[in-house]
Amino acid sequence: MQAGFMCLESGLTRSKNSINVAAKNLADFAVSALLFWGIGFGLMFGSSHLGWLGTNNFWINLDTAKITAFFLFQVMFCSTSVTIVSGAVAERMKFSAYLILVALVSGLIYPIFGHWAWNGVDHGVLAGRLGFLGFVDFAGSTVVHSIGAWVSLAALLLIGSRSGRFPKTKPPQKIHSSNLQFSVLGTMLLWFGWLGFNGGSTLAFNEQVPHIMANTVLAGAGGMVLAGGLNWRKRKAPEVETLINGTLAGLVAITACCHAVTTPIAVIIGATGAAVMLLTEILLENLRIDDAVGAVAVHGGAGVWGTLAVGLFGQPELLGTGLDRYAQIGVQLLGIFVGFGWGFGLAYLLLFLVNRIVPLRVSVSEEKIGLNISEHRAKTEIYDLFQVMEKQAQVYDLSLRAPVEPFTEVGLIAERYNAVMDALEEAVTRTEAIVKTAMNGIVTFNGKNLEITTANPSAATIFSYPIEQLIGMSIHTLWKWHDDQIEDQDKILHELLKTGRHELVGCRSDGSQFALEATVTQAKSGLLSFYTATFQDISQRKQAEEALRQSKTRLKQKNKELEQALQELQQAQSHLIQSEKMSSLGQMVAGIAHEINNPVSFIYGNIQPALSYTQDLLKLLELYRNHYPQPQPEIADYANEIDIDFLKLDYLQLLKSMRIGAERIRDIVSSLRNFSRLDEAEIKAVDLHEGIESTLLILQSRLKQSGDHPEIKIVKDYDKLPLIECYPSQLNQVFMNIISNAIDALEEHNIQQISQGIKSQQYQIKIQTLFVDNQWVEIHITDNGPGMSKEVKSKLFDPFFTTKPVGKGTGLGLSISYKIIVEKHKGKIWCSSEPNQGTEFIIKIPRLILSIARKLESSKYHNKS
Repeated sequence: MQAGFMCLESGLTRSKNSINVAAKNLADFAVSALLFWGIGFGLMFGSSHLGWLGTNNFWINLDTAKITAFFLFQVMFCSTSVTIVSGAVAERMKFSAYLILVALVSGLIYPIFGHWAWNGVDHGVLAGRLGFLGFVDFAGSTVVHSIGAWVSLAALLLIGSRSGRFPKTKPPQKIHSSNLQFSVLGTMLLWFGWLGFNGGSTLAFNEQVPHIMANTVLAGAGGMVLAGGLNWRKRKAPEVETLINGTLAGLVAITACCHAVTTPIAVIIGATGAAVMLLTEILLENLRIDDAVGAVAVHGGAGVWGTLAVGLFGQPELLGTGLDRYAQIGVQLLGIFVGFGWGFGLAYLLLFLVNRIVPLRVSVSEEKIGLNISEHRAKTEIYDLFQVMEKQAQVYDLSLRAPVEPFTEVGLIAERYNAVMDALEEAVTRTEAIVKTAMNGIVTFNGKNLEITTANPSAATIFSYPIEQLIGMSIHTLWKWHDDQIEDQDKILHELLKTGRHELVGCRSDGSQFALEATVTQAKSGLLSFYTATFQDISQRKQAEEALRQSKTRLKQKNKELEQALQELQQAQSHLIQSEKMSSLGQMVAGIAHEINNPVSFIYGNIQPALSYTQDLLKLLELYRNHYPQPQPEIADYANEIDIDFLKLDYLQLLKSMRIGAERIRDIVSSLRNFSRLDEAEIKAVDLHEGIESTLLILQSRLKQSGDHPEIKIVKDYDKLPLIECYPSQLNQVFMNIISNAIDALEEHNIQQISQGIKSQQYQIKIQTLFVDNQWVEIHITDNGPGMSKEVKSKLFDPFFTTKPVGKGTGLGLSISYKIIVEKHKGKIWCSSEPNQGTEFIIKIPRLILSIARKLESSKYHNKS
């Protein structure tokens, strides 16, 4: 069986570690045999102390046939349990650390648990704690196999997985075997050895032995068939490793009860053991536990199932424990849990302490090179070939050739490799000749740290560096980079690759700078990636382009100055026209208001006397009616004809209506005179609320409901304002422009709502005044209309900008308003608006503009002085 384990484990591991695995199998047999003879045999089979451990037979003299035969049989069990660990921890555990582990298992862990289960088996009376309770493990499903598996699990948790087995960002990677046919040979040797393993456990060649051997053979076959079938269905191919482990799992499972079950049950137990093994493998992979040969799943999982199967299927008369089935199952479960607790717990504790003193795992570099070399200095032909390849990769010397060993597979590979290198060297030589004679500078650099790896003579000439100095420099030293670009080199390289030719500022060794044109390309070969940059000095071309550019710039500047002058002229002309219009309109309005005011005042002044005279006449008429109730028929007829009673009432109402109308006309005339303020062209202290009210009175007809246009409600929130120094007529013009624009916006929005079938909303314009810090007056004019976009808002005060259709406005209103507020009144005007959120204009003017103007004039005078 030791030979079988050596073949199995060596074949399932990589060739760079196969010698190490074989050496461990050889060494653990020798070390475990000596320690089991000196210590383990006595602890396991010596006279029991309270059922816990043996007290004699240490360093025993094997001078009798019976004791010698029994010792030789048991030492193979011990070596089998130990060598299970070597396969699980293969390819990463130090040889010295493994020998310490062998000593712990064979001298302490295995023999003490073996004492609890098997002490007294050679005398037919079980004296250990578990054996005394009725625990049955005929040939060691738990005692041998599970103990080896639990020690393996403890070691695996401490040393971790092999490099590359469980990448962080990728699914688990399978590490392929080196020699599966060798592993299959090992499995067949183990299967053959198992006949002695199980059959020999009777300790006598009796009639039970053939039945035990048959059960062993068929259980192994059942395990292989079930595992292979399930794997075939899942993977679409029967994997050799699964066939091997399925066979071994079936053999492990039947080991505990091969003497006490029928042959059909033996096949079921073997097949189920293989299923348990597959489930355990999945669990270990999900837990990212790397078992190189599947030892924990085969010997641990199947061992647990086989031990439990004793209670489930064992024939009581053959077990001979005197327990009923449920009691037998309970004792078997107890043995399973005790075995796990002892094997795993003690091994983990001891190995943890050992690891603090002697590291269990080899270094990363040793693991990479392989344990054959790092642990045993066992070189091979393939290793020598790899050494040559690695040296070529490090020094880039294409002249190196691999040694050729004739008449071997590696020798043929080396010969073909040398032929490839000959062709490659010839191609590289030709390429180097082209690069060296090229007029443009050519360098190659890696993308990781931008370090230059090669450079041609033209590159050395362009940048004024020797080739030897260029190699090893960072590529960003050859041209000018911004600080933020150096930190984001990947992005810059991507831009250079995407844009093809790119103009840069080159840097020579003396610190001078020049115009440079660069082309960067990327080359990939598998995982290898590097960049090639081609450079051309374009200083003379750039000087010619710069001269042409400067000429064009001067021409553009002149054109721009002419355009600016023309625009200023247009604006001045527009302002002049507007000012003239507003002046004429003010004069006209003031004149009309003056002409209307005289007759209106005359009418309004005579209405009250007329009303008094009428009342007197009606009172006289009433007195006549009271004193002469019986008038002449002619008078009575005429009184009935004109309905004297109705006439008395209606005539008085008529005169009152005329008075109200006259008052209305008088207010309008007053508002027109107040709005135009023809006599107030200079700064004057006025009540701003009068100007706002005058503007609203003039616009009242547009605020009322008319046809499809709903009523626009005016909401006033006036603060208590002092008299404000301002240009009254110009300020009234600002109010008129802003409120008119608000009405236009609300009317247009209402038309859009109606066209879309949306019910009209309640529109309003809110006017709020505030007195701030006893120095500033703020006027807020807010509507609940459609609002404005950022683009419109940014151009709001530009001359000639308007959103109105042709014929609806000049676009000068807000521009003029801006100049009136900012330039004339030294104030501020701004707009706050969002789409569908309404619009708010805020006007902020100082209370005492006259004082500010005087200060500015005084400041100008002192500056001139």
